[in-house]
Amino acid sequence: MVVITYCVEYAESQKSTCLKCNKIIPNKSLRVGRMERQSEKEKKKFAKFRWYHFKCFEVPEIMTKIPLHLIRGQVNLLDKDKVRLERVIKLGAGGSWGQIVDNHKKKVKEEEDAAAAEALANGTPLPARASKSDPDIDTDDEDGTGSRSKDFTAQLTGEVDRKQERKNRKMNKLKAKTDGAKVAKKNVPKKGESATKGKFAGKGAAMAVAASGKSNVSAAKPMSAVEKAIAASREDSKKKQEQLKSKFGKK
Repeated sequence: MVVITYCVEYAESQKSTCLKCNKIIPNKSLRVGRMERQSEKEKKKFAKFRWYHFKCFEVPEIMTKIPLHLIRGQVNLLDKDKVRLERVIKLGAGGSWGQIVDNHKKKVKEEEDAAAAEALANGTPLPARASKSDPDIDTDDEDGTGSRSKDFTAQLTGEVDRKQERKNRKMNKLKAKTDGAKVAKKNVPKKGESATKGKFAGKGAAMAVAASGKSNVSAAKPMSAVEKAIAASREDSKKKQEQLKSKFGKK
């Protein structure tokens, strides 16, 4: 014999799918589970679960006959979610949070239309949008999935969104490359600018000194005896050639 019970809790991951709408149930959102066990002694972890969004879940008759505090998981809910669960169960078998939300939206629209018609008849400006008349329905969480999915406590506990963390690392790398390119471009000498200016002063000056030093060294280097003899011989040959030219030139 299959034993069927129900539990209400917050989703621990995004792996569950709503049996009614076939959409993913967001992490930390309010969900209702239908537990199927082979016997009452079978543990919860071995049970077969069928999950529903809180908005999609329709109250079965068995839940209307169980005291609210005996519903599995109810004690761990936030106060506002306990109130929501109680309101849904009071609708009776087949009731759902979706019906309450739809009725709320319908009522708000009727009030807005009535106020607009009255303002048009009296020639007065249109009134501001009516505020919510139901304190148990949040404008940011009308579907009843639970505002816990928008909880900011992760920032206080040091938890970081992995997707945002990867995005930040990518942006930091791009910024580092951009800054490096700007620094390299800044250090390159402009057209017509001396190579010895700025960062290139040491390298440019060394090259200039090396070039000038090379010529000075070659000019100031003393000549050996052989080199002096060769130079003297060349000078004598040059003088003899000039004498011969002048002699034959006169004849």
